[in-house]
Amino acid sequence: MDLSLRTQAQRWALAALLATAVAPAAFGQTTSPLVPLDLERLRFTPGATDSMLVDTGNVLPEGGYRLLLMAHHERGILLLKGSDGLERSIIHYRTSGWLAGAWSPIENLELSAKLPVIIHQAGHGAESLVGVSEPKSFGLGTPELGARYALLRREDGDPVFLGLGLDLGIPGGTADAFGRQQGWAGFQIAPRVAVSREVGPVVLGANAGVRIRSREVEPGRDVGTELEQGLVVATRGTGLRAEVALQAAESLVESDFALELLGGVRLPLGGSGFEAFAMGGHGFTDIPGTPSLRFAAGIAYAHQPPREDKCSSGRSHTPAECPNLDDDKDSVPNGQDKCPLEPGVEANNGCPDTDSDNDGVVDREDKCPNEAGTAANNGCPASDSDKDGVPDDEDKCPNEAGTAANNGCPASDSDKDGVPDDEDKCPNEAGTAANNGCPVTDTDKDGVPDGEDACPKEAGTAANRGCPVTDTDKDGIPDGEDACPKEAGTAANNGCPAEEKPTKSPLEHHIRFPSGLAEFQEEDQRELNEIADYLKANPKLTLRIEGHTDNSGPDELNRTLSQQRADRVRTYLIQKGVAGSRLEAKGFGPDRPLQTNDTPEGKSANRRVEFVTVTGAGTP
Repeated sequence: MDLSLRTQAQRWALAALLATAVAPAAFGQTTSPLVPLDLERLRFTPGATDSMLVDTGNVLPEGGYRLLLMAHHERGILLLKGSDGLERSIIHYRTSGWLAGAWSPIENLELSAKLPVIIHQAGHGAESLVGVSEPKSFGLGTPELGARYALLRREDGDPVFLGLGLDLGIPGGTADAFGRQQGWAGFQIAPRVAVSREVGPVVLGANAGVRIRSREVEPGRDVGTELEQGLVVATRGTGLRAEVALQAAESLVESDFALELLGGVRLPLGGSGFEAFAMGGHGFTDIPGTPSLRFAAGIAYAHQPPREDKCSSGRSHTPAECPNLDDDKDSVPNGQDKCPLEPGVEANNGCPDTDSDNDGVVDREDKCPNEAGTAANNGCPASDSDKDGVPDDEDKCPNEAGTAANNGCPASDSDKDGVPDDEDKCPNEAGTAANNGCPVTDTDKDGVPDGEDACPKEAGTAANRGCPVTDTDKDGIPDGEDACPKEAGTAANNGCPAEEKPTKSPLEHHIRFPSGLAEFQEEDQRELNEIADYLKANPKLTLRIEGHTDNSGPDELNRTLSQQRADRVRTYLIQKGVAGSRLEAKGFGPDRPLQTNDTPEGKSANRRVEFVTVTGAGTP
């Protein structure tokens, strides 16, 4: 019986391919004022691995196939409004039969074919519209070839099923029966991506794609390329299964949106591989091809060879999928291994041993896992009561600090010089460690041992390696520290004679300026340096800097120039380290000449800055 049914299913598939080839001859084309287009919107997956209605990305196993024969009835798929404002149902109902199948020739790839046959369709109202003829009552729909490829599979340990799909509508449909697109020779192409995952007893799936086809201009609206989406919730298992799906299509050539809610059930017929199925749906829009109601029922035969055992074939898998294997090769099976992908030890349930304190004792055996210790002390540090670095269990004097060389006991030091007797070459005479416990000699009694004294018989200083220091100028500062070794000076001046403070008062200085300028000459700069030194040597002295001009030019301009000269001198003194709070600047223009302005010499003397002591705030 099983062999006969398989032979019959293969004959059905051959008949479908022959029908596709002879369709144009069997159903002759006629012309109609309405532009032919493919009205069929039923989308289903012949392989039906998880869902009959929505591609979920899960394909048939290699060598598996599924053949189906389905009867399909839909109502209200083509409405047209006349000039009188009344709507006619040009195709009120359509009854069709479907022959379809899917086959997986190699792993992860599934090929499919679908052939719709329009058995009968009819409507009303076409004869009342001018120039509109009634569509043919029978014909072929658009044959479709498809392919699906699985990118991710749950059985390989991936988090989801993920696949790519491609359907190709080919010429062969009857145009006058609205079974094909008129343009592009009837071809359509529909790529998509699909994803799904099991959640408890159900599968959640979704797909999204685009159906690319010719643009047909119809009365009232255009029909062409559309974005297609699908959502499904389907039960799992091998018995009675059910699913609910939502299919949507959004036109890219018109502001149309088709929406349809569908449901389906399927029931295996014993263990023969046959199953009966049924589906139905309701459309929520009047977009061409979206029925108000649809019903379908059929029978399918599926052959699904068992999938290859990934645990024995070396295929990719998760440890949980193969509990008897030992993926990390640590002799602990995956099902018992708490760290199945990381080699460990059996005593630690397959996980690697850690040693947090790096003391060589693994944490599971270490009583002090965060404190370095010894194996003999179960990983804890040995106690050392006298803190001499010798553990108490090895210390012969555990309560008295000693040395490891003396087994933890303090070494004897008869002369109390800090050098143990066993290292002291003069154990009864205090010495130094550098001299192996013996005292050092200092013949000249200068505090520098003879061994380090460059002048052992002449008292000197440690800084001079035990030799006496020289002081050529007899100023009490050794030549090595004397900046002026041949000239007596002071310690404050590094052995050089102290500098005398400037004695010339600023009041005795006049700073000269070229005609019309506020810049002084180089020789005047030297005078200003002396003034700065004087002011720094006499920090309580406060000056007013007075600027003057000759009588050349307008008085107002000369007053500005005199102020600029006074400001320029004040700025220079501040730059030399004199506090600005001790300096005032005031310009008097030509009002206070020092000499007559009738001679060049007099004018030169009048172009000046002079200094006045300030005894009170603002007092000249």
